[in-house]
Amino acid sequence: MARRLSSCALLLCLACWTVSAQAGSPPVVRTGAQLKAVVASGQPTPLDALTPFGKRAVLRSLHWSEDGQLVGIDFAVVERELDARQLAALLAFVGGEDLLPMLSRHLDGQPVRLPDPSADVEKRLESFRTLAREDTERRRTTSGGATPTGAAELQAHYTRLFGDRLNPSALQRQPLGDLPLLFEAADTMNRYHSGTVLRDQLNIHRVLASRGVTTQRWFDRQLFDALVTSRRFDEARVFASTRPALAGVSIPSVTDPLGPGFKGRSLYRYDSATNSLTREAAPAPAGIQVVMVVQEGCQPSARALAALREDAELQARLRKVNLLLVTIPSGSIPLHFIARWNAANPTLPMRASYSVEEWKDVNPPGVPEFFVLKDGKPVSRLREGWPPEGNKAALMALLDAARD
Repeated sequence: MARRLSSCALLLCLACWTVSAQAGSPPVVRTGAQLKAVVASGQPTPLDALTPFGKRAVLRSLHWSEDGQLVGIDFAVVERELDARQLAALLAFVGGEDLLPMLSRHLDGQPVRLPDPSADVEKRLESFRTLAREDTERRRTTSGGATPTGAAELQAHYTRLFGDRLNPSALQRQPLGDLPLLFEAADTMNRYHSGTVLRDQLNIHRVLASRGVTTQRWFDRQLFDALVTSRRFDEARVFASTRPALAGVSIPSVTDPLGPGFKGRSLYRYDSATNSLTREAAPAPAGIQVVMVVQEGCQPSARALAALREDAELQARLRKVNLLLVTIPSGSIPLHFIARWNAANPTLPMRASYSVEEWKDVNPPGVPEFFVLKDGKPVSRLREGWPPEGNKAALMALLDAARD
């Protein structure tokens, strides 16, 4: 999907990068106007390494903030279509060098180069992305973190745009170049509302493989992440066992003493020594509770966690309001991230949510975010994340208001 970097990792977070100019040709671009001028000049650029569709998609996705920081690029296309050298050159061209470690981690196998998709499917995917972004904005501005219409409306749009192409027999008839875009649409739907169309994603993946497309690059990793995010650990384990690039991933065993009849919010406690997750009821104190939602790979989350660890006043204040530290419900479970934090901060344990459904009213579109709950119900939230200068004053004000 075309991702705004205000969403950190599947998942939506404001990141700040220091972009340094580099000598040589083509120049580093930091605005849409600069990009337009360079492209119009006809001089070669790293964009030329992409397929025609890939170039169109990346050009549509590129956005910069007013101070020249890259805030939008199509992750899916550049991960699918470029090798490590080409990716590094493109990121240097658009001022996104700091993204290279993240985007180059999983360049498994050879780049995928397929025929151009049909204009109709390309247009439909862009329309769906727009609707998904609007859904995110509704969630961002609605109290409690839930969209007024929720997954049902977005899924209705998804079905309207792609439904006639997605049954197994129709998939086999789709042009080869359309299949990655259909996979992206299903992946987008599953990442905005976990697991809702996972079956479609599985079917498209099978058809890609049956038609000779090597799925080792990008597709396998996206499907694996979708399975884990949907908490379908057994399926993820079976899938990973057939994929050499996923051989080293860690899939924990799961113990659920609460059982399917449990009502309320629950969490997974991760034991790195045994690589196991145990489901536990979430603390639900009477009165005020703060839920701090973070995720791996997010610079503002890292800054907020550093402030929590290093600022004794902030930590003490949050402890008084029953701080609960969790990873984002709509994201995959970052096992190593949780394990590292818990080993270094045993009195401030981090947990993973059991399911999106249980945590739908504490499931932000971006991280980090702080929710203030009264008797278990969200009453306010801090949406501004944690910029480099911090956000302590705003958080303290939020807690003061909740106390009144």
